[in-house]
Amino acid sequence: MASIVEKPKTPAFFRAILHYLFPVWGILKRRFRMWSNRAHADSRQIDWDWNSTTYNRIAAVNLILMQFPKPRYLEIGCDRNNLFSSVPVSHKVGVDPVSGGTIRSTSDEFFLVNREKFDVVFIDGLHEYPQVRRDVLNALEVVPVGGYVVLHDMLPSNWVEQHVPNISPAAWTGDVWKLAFEIANTPGLEFSIIKIDHGVGVLRKLSNVQLSNTQSTLSNEGFSYFFENHLLLPLVTWHQFVDAHSH
Repeated sequence: MASIVEKPKTPAFFRAILHYLFPVWGILKRRFRMWSNRAHADSRQIDWDWNSTTYNRIAAVNLILMQFPKPRYLEIGCDRNNLFSSVPVSHKVGVDPVSGGTIRSTSDEFFLVNREKFDVVFIDGLHEYPQVRRDVLNALEVVPVGGYVVLHDMLPSNWVEQHVPNISPAAWTGDVWKLAFEIANTPGLEFSIIKIDHGVGVLRKLSNVQLSNTQSTLSNEGFSYFFENHLLLPLVTWHQFVDAHSH
């Protein structure tokens, strides 16, 4: 009979060191990234106070879906399916290259082969302006007139949250906010940003449109631009949004 050889166990002392070392190492790496990107720093901050309301993107998406008798729903960026699993419709498609949803693919790859139309598209993929812009352009192609495109993370609180690449130790909105200025300046789109859950942008397609293109102006802008201009955006409270979308 072959003998069973047990692997030597790591001494408790070293296990304790590793237990405390990894979190510290993560903190040090994030602080180094912040220090190395200090040229983009802005000491100003917007206190959105997300904890003051329990409403979030799940509530917003489901309220919109209720407008359609048999809604067709597409979600870009599913992660752990927090939203996707909370959408009680029979026809839904979730696209994510890593986890969640129903299709393992990047959004670019999906839209290249997709031939289906959707009433509501929710976008929460890579939080970088060029990618989100492509996602919005593609979503507008698959949403009929009267349909909706919803975007998450449109309202950063500080320069770290919106920095690209990601250096945030907590929530990371990226520079999704840049799309808000383009959408707001596009005729034929009804648009508002609900002040919940890091900013939930809701656009309704009223006609076939050409998205306003201000990439040359916005591409190199950072949180300072957002801070100084965010009040120009169509910001609404949850209750204002509900009143506008209740029938």
